[in-house]
Amino acid sequence: MTINLIDNGPITVGDIHEFRYTVPGNKAVPDLYPESEEFAAMPRVFATGFFVGLIEWACMDHLKASLPEGVISLGVGVDITHDAPATEGAELVVRVTATGVGKRSAEWSVEVTAGDTVQGRGTHKRVVVDREQFTDTVNNLADSFGATQI
Repeated sequence: MTINLIDNGPITVGDIHEFRYTVPGNKAVPDLYPESEEFAAMPRVFATGFFVGLIEWACMDHLKASLPEGVISLGVGVDITHDAPATEGAELVVRVTATGVGKRSAEWSVEVTAGDTVQGRGTHKRVVVDREQFTDTVNNLADSFGATQI
């Protein structure tokens, strides 16, 4: 399958996309790895691991109209700072700006705010792949080290 984001549009360099998210009670640091004593002992603030996932989600949401059937995007690069805490009920606004669009990849600058407070900023990169081919690759790798297939 030939994948070409440039031909499929509508994402282009300079496009801005906003994504809103209200922090739920189950996305705090102790929820990231509940089996970890270290995480369990941390304050109940929005976890950096979930913060990165939120940024990925916003970029996926921006990209989805550009993906043909059977094609998915995979996060391959993240350079993010998480600069301020947020707690349950905080409304976060993720603003992503496309900074690069290739045939099989897209990059964004990102900023997350809660009101006037910048929660974090940075960059994120995703590549696009054929879902079936990716699943085959994952399953072959899983077999090679005794893990579960998807």
